[in-house]
Amino acid sequence: MAQQHITPGWAIYLRVSDEDKQTPERSFAMQRRRIQDDLICHSDIPTYREYIDLLSGSNPNRRDYQELLADAEAGKFSRIALYRADRFGRNTVEGLQATQKLNSLGIQIRVASMPSLRPEEPDGFFMFLIQMGMAQREIEVLAQRTGDGMEAKLRAGGWAHKAPDGYLNKERLVSSNKYDRWVEIDPSYQPVLKDAWALLITERFTLKEICEELSRKGHTRASGRPWAWNDPESGKRCTADNILHKVFHNPFYAGWVTSERFGIKIGEIRGNWEPIVTNEQFQRGLHILHKHDGEKSREKRHVYLLRDLLWVQNNEKVLKLYVSTPSGRYQSYSYYISHAKINGKSLHIQTNVVDDQIPAWLHGIAVDPQLIPAIRNIYKSDIQKTTAEDQGRQIIELRKRLSMLKDEEARLGRLYITDKISDVAYKQLHSEWQEKLRNAELQLVELEREPSIHINDLEMALMLLTKLDELYPRLDDRQKSTLLRILAAKIIIDINGQIVDHVLNAPFLYLWSIADKVSHPGIKELDNQNPDSFMSNLRFDHKEKIMELPLDIP
Repeated sequence: MAQQHITPGWAIYLRVSDEDKQTPERSFAMQRRRIQDDLICHSDIPTYREYIDLLSGSNPNRRDYQELLADAEAGKFSRIALYRADRFGRNTVEGLQATQKLNSLGIQIRVASMPSLRPEEPDGFFMFLIQMGMAQREIEVLAQRTGDGMEAKLRAGGWAHKAPDGYLNKERLVSSNKYDRWVEIDPSYQPVLKDAWALLITERFTLKEICEELSRKGHTRASGRPWAWNDPESGKRCTADNILHKVFHNPFYAGWVTSERFGIKIGEIRGNWEPIVTNEQFQRGLHILHKHDGEKSREKRHVYLLRDLLWVQNNEKVLKLYVSTPSGRYQSYSYYISHAKINGKSLHIQTNVVDDQIPAWLHGIAVDPQLIPAIRNIYKSDIQKTTAEDQGRQIIELRKRLSMLKDEEARLGRLYITDKISDVAYKQLHSEWQEKLRNAELQLVELEREPSIHINDLEMALMLLTKLDELYPRLDDRQKSTLLRILAAKIIIDINGQIVDHVLNAPFLYLWSIADKVSHPGIKELDNQNPDSFMSNLRFDHKEKIMELPLDIP
């Protein structure tokens, strides 16, 4: 393919981010002057166009930046002039991909701060890479410092965010580009909030009724909109009770600093602003809201026992089933449905058709308590044999595998940065790499665990298998769903909704195979020849969920 014609000319790219707007040394004027003095004036080719963005460099969807790349592909200029490399972008991967693309098009990049830099050459590209990496580090360090500053201000009783309705953000210039910032009460809105809290703590009004009362008194919201109004389209009466709900639950109004990000909880730090309500009034309001909330009558939501567990066998394929709650004639219906077409249409199976089979299915995988001694002897022997024979060798091999996987990630990153693979291919390969790494790390952890820990996990799982018949009927729907997730990875039905197969989680598959072997001599138990596979079969994936069930298991 013939190379596209490129018109000689300069494309000047200028960018300032929000934090740079008032910084003279990074202003558009400064960037333009440096580019002119250090690049343009020494060249005999004309200037094609100036591209300007006022947006963070970490965002590749900058308007003029995208136009710049499109015009480069169209061959409208031959060189790009930058003030510094970080003006082009602060995301290393994205910036380097763009640089590679421009180099392949024959577009030369020149940087005013380093006029001799030639990114189209190997050494120049390497130096440009370093500059981009340093720019990304700069923004990451800045983000960390900003977060540290925000946390320090909050822990000192200040506020580092936009003030809620009823307060105003204030600031004054202390020195060059340095500000003292604080919040204070908005005198025009304070009466609205005080009246709202006064109505709440009488215990005589719901949130909707408080909205009506505020409107009757002539109050409006901070936006100027009413608290209660008639919808012009439907004619229904509407209220902003959701806004009131947020106000009444916000500890800021009681003078408390709180932050989920920095782990600051109500009652720990007093704010240095004037509260609109006392702490006693705030807590009293919460108590009333909780009381009203508890007295509401709600329609019971259906609990799908097999959500994310149910699959359907369709010829040679096994398709995942999802949940659906269509409604009609004043009632709703609960289905397990397929998104894929089966015989030309989506499969719909009422939940009770499958759910009613669960007790019988559990009985089928339950273990007879009389088999416990024989099962226990077998898994103790298996663990002792595996850990005694070659545990050390396996650990060494797994550590080598982890080292190779880390090298593989580095190679994958280099392919991506140098544009040898697409975004889609990179994401797929990186996802596969992460899965390999996770499996290797889990196997290493399992090998390094003490045999007694494996035995304790198996003891707990075995006790659960012996109690299924008596346990399941005593659970509520959510607990039943939790139990099924502990036991199974998949429950498979046919197109008529009948359970035909299942896939148990570890270690239940291993234990059930031993129980089947003990009950039916001659049946081959689970293959434990591969030590790595054997250790994976012992891992109790959902042991922590046991605590959610009313069990009497040691």
